[in-house]
Amino acid sequence: MASPASANDPGWVTLTEACRLLGVSPSTVRRWGDSGVVRTYTTPGGHRRFSRAGLEAMLPGRPSVRPSLTGLGETPTSLARGYRKNADDAPTHIPWVSELDDAKRERFRGYGRGIVTSLLAALDADDASRRVELLRSAEDACASYGRLAAGEALGASMTADLFLRFRRPFLDELASVARRREFDATATSALIADANAALDGLLLATLRGWEAATLGAGRRPKRAAS
Repeated sequence: MASPASANDPGWVTLTEACRLLGVSPSTVRRWGDSGVVRTYTTPGGHRRFSRAGLEAMLPGRPSVRPSLTGLGETPTSLARGYRKNADDAPTHIPWVSELDDAKRERFRGYGRGIVTSLLAALDADDASRRVELLRSAEDACASYGRLAAGEALGASMTADLFLRFRRPFLDELASVARRREFDATATSALIADANAALDGLLLATLRGWEAATLGAGRRPKRAAS
């Protein structure tokens, strides 16, 4: 696997160092590298290097602390970009979205960007009060999203469907980050569990916004989920 890292990068180790770190034979390390269990790359001189983070994640009894996404260079902006790519590549699309004019479509997208940015920042927040603040910001954006959906006469089920179409690619992108950064199983589980718990709250906020707008206007939705 190609890598921009240099041969002296401490994030990469030689075969001998990898064997010493794990206490296994060279053939075992090579096999793990060939099968993709551990990331590798080959230097211009033809020497193989192995990911130190991937090797250390395999050590038994290793304390697990979820790495900071921002500290790893995975900023909310870069993660949101990856999420949007996954969403755009999805095989199914929502037919009525193409009927919206540019201004309305951009309003939906604007709320979506705000939700993604606040949620990612909340997942990476160390301070509990800051985390609550960021999640509240995401919930406010979701409530506005729900009100906007009600304004377009979408039913509750279609509004929920909109959110669920966001949820899956978002979680897929987080899982992809965990694989790329070689989080261990405990750290990956904690990240996905935190994200799922937050997304549950955001879905409820979206539907509360839809409900408030629908009941406040005293109207029935015209569009049902397809």
